[in-house]
Amino acid sequence: MIALGLRLVVSGGREAITRLVVLAVAVGLGVGLLLTAVAATNAVSAWNGRNAWLWTGTAWVPPGPATGVAPLWWHPSGDIFDGQTIDRFDVAATGTSSPVPPGMPRDPGPGQYYASPALAALLRGAPASQLADRYPGHLAGVIEDAALPSPNSLIIIVGRTPAQLAQTPNTVRVTSIATTVPGNAGSEQSEVNPHGLAYMPSNGGAPASASDLILSVVALAILAPVLIFIATATRLSAARREQRFAAMRLAGATRKQVSVLAATESTTAGILGVAVGFGIFFLLRTPVAGIPFIGTPFFPGDLSLSLLDVLVVAIGVPLAAAVAARLALHRVRISPLGVTRRATPKPPRAWRTVPLLAGLAELGFWAVRGHPTSISGQVQAFVSSFALIIVGLFIAGPWLTMAAARVMARWTSRADTLIAARRLADDPRAAFRAVSGLVLALFISTVAVVAITTQTAKDPTRFGSVTESHVLTDQVSASKQVAQNIGPGSNGGTAGPGPAAPAAPLTAQLSGIPGVKGVLVVRADPGLTIPARFHDLGVSQYGPPTPIAAGVVSCAQLATVPVLGRCPAGATAAAFPADGFNGPLGYTSTDFAAFTWPAASLRGAPLDTLGVDAIDVQTDGGTPAVEQARTLLENTHAYPGITTPSTIADLVAQDNSQNSDYQQLANVVILISLPIAGCTLAAGIAAGLADRKRPFSLLRLTGARLATLRRVVALEGAVPLLAVAAVAIGTGFGAAALYATEAQNHPMVAPGVDYYLLTAGGIVVSLGIIAATFPLLARITGPEVARNE
Repeated sequence: MIALGLRLVVSGGREAITRLVVLAVAVGLGVGLLLTAVAATNAVSAWNGRNAWLWTGTAWVPPGPATGVAPLWWHPSGDIFDGQTIDRFDVAATGTSSPVPPGMPRDPGPGQYYASPALAALLRGAPASQLADRYPGHLAGVIEDAALPSPNSLIIIVGRTPAQLAQTPNTVRVTSIATTVPGNAGSEQSEVNPHGLAYMPSNGGAPASASDLILSVVALAILAPVLIFIATATRLSAARREQRFAAMRLAGATRKQVSVLAATESTTAGILGVAVGFGIFFLLRTPVAGIPFIGTPFFPGDLSLSLLDVLVVAIGVPLAAAVAARLALHRVRISPLGVTRRATPKPPRAWRTVPLLAGLAELGFWAVRGHPTSISGQVQAFVSSFALIIVGLFIAGPWLTMAAARVMARWTSRADTLIAARRLADDPRAAFRAVSGLVLALFISTVAVVAITTQTAKDPTRFGSVTESHVLTDQVSASKQVAQNIGPGSNGGTAGPGPAAPAAPLTAQLSGIPGVKGVLVVRADPGLTIPARFHDLGVSQYGPPTPIAAGVVSCAQLATVPVLGRCPAGATAAAFPADGFNGPLGYTSTDFAAFTWPAASLRGAPLDTLGVDAIDVQTDGGTPAVEQARTLLENTHAYPGITTPSTIADLVAQDNSQNSDYQQLANVVILISLPIAGCTLAAGIAAGLADRKRPFSLLRLTGARLATLRRVVALEGAVPLLAVAAVAIGTGFGAAALYATEAQNHPMVAPGVDYYLLTAGGIVVSLGIIAATFPLLARITGPEVARNE
């Protein structure tokens, strides 16, 4: 029978070949997308693992074994060039057994540095005064790709002498390189290594437990639409196959023989589809790798498949196709006339809404009780809740479709509407199946967008007009930040104010850079504070206003940087926030140009004799001016900076980086799920038309106009789409509200107009897909179809 089935597949005439090709292409497209989605999740894991070594020397990673290895002096720091973040590590080996960072043959010696390929290209292309002058020595080699999280990673490892780093603040000694992202990375307190530094890599990945949570949710959001599309593709021409196999039963074929023939046909199409899918995957691999799913692109090799992935897809898809074909023929197995005497299936019952309500109830339970503290517990809680809601939407969809059809039939007397309503009420499962992918996409989009909107509202953005964003600020000292940790046994110290003497020549050098408009030096004045009323300037994440530590600025200098405020009339010095834009003032929306700072008394001490807390430079915003000033500030050894000299725009970007990455991930999920849902809708509508060629052609023979049939098809697609989409969107808002309460600790914030435009656009495009099937309807409903059937 298998041989006969194969012969029928390839020798059944033009219709059989066309059916096989359509099935193989549809299944192949679905398999290609499935493989790409699986490979993308594997790529995220690979990317996360290569971020591990960047955490070496931080407060979240132990320094390594105490004996047997020569310590490596390790000074992690950040840098910025033209809005791009650079991870910089100054190192000094103390012996041949000192650990070596990955991707390098050896530790760089004094006067040498290794850079990532992307940074090496920047060093060659940018003027030395803007970038290369920050790094002493010459390029000794490039860091290999195996050690880089991404092709565009900007990383540099600079060689120093032990004596140099022993006297450099923010330096530790390590005897091993980190191999995993620490589980408590980024937490406020850490008892793992009290001698480590609070520095964090610019894009240091996520702990394995946290990445499991992210990947679980993303995989659920991406894989579900793909699996739905594959299931829809395997059901193409299902009714036509039922009729053919029923005819075989009338000719004497047994149930088992018919089942084998059906399984052979579907399995053949599934095998060909899997082969096509692997080809599509390899074609998509390189372009997909360039998509910044998580803010950065992947290496194409990271989009890999494990042996288990390959076997599951290669065996599972054909097997699923065979099972689907067998289940679809259950009416044929009842009797030889099972198709022609097709009875109306039992209508779906209201119990189908129970799983959906149970999923929302589970989320509500966590919202009231509180979600688990462990990441593994959160994975189980959130994934199970959303999985139950998604499954519940699919189970409830046919019942909702039937309810909408009955309402439509009750309130109309038009022939086309009554025909559509009767067909929807008779088989709501098939009607819902065509729109199920889009319904899922709308639910996913709603939850993703609302969650991101809520998170953005939860984390206030720093202030910054266009002019303010061009101010370059260098925090030289901060009383609450650790400035020196020389390793085990040493005494950690806080950063005191920098020396006073070099301020004048540095100010002159900065002022001489083309594009620099003014320089403001903030001097240290212990005990000086700004009253609370002066910093109650807008939204603050620090709660009620409190007095803040202040330094002293010259009113003459402040006048050269007017975007940062002004002095009272007649004052020669004013109090200015000591922590600058890294403190509470960095989270207010006030425009400081019209703000007057309180006058400050020098109490007999000349201003230029006080230490330096910070240096602020107003520029024209051009890359040459900003980067030359940044290079000059970094090379001023008299002022060992607590933070990297950064513009206000840089600080805003850093604060928003995590939200931006999540927004990017949400955009990817939305942009993937919507097109796949459109393909599922097109396949479902086309399959329905192909299966109803004879009924539609008979209706035309009896006098039904083509326009009437078009309205029937439009209503059969639009009614379940709009009805269940409304429920999916409402469910998405409800689930997002509960998630915001339990996981984000913030009331849900409604999305902006972009979401509503995107949703409306998706529905309009879906209705357009339905309308695009009208030409096919005209071709398959001619009189010759009824005659040939």
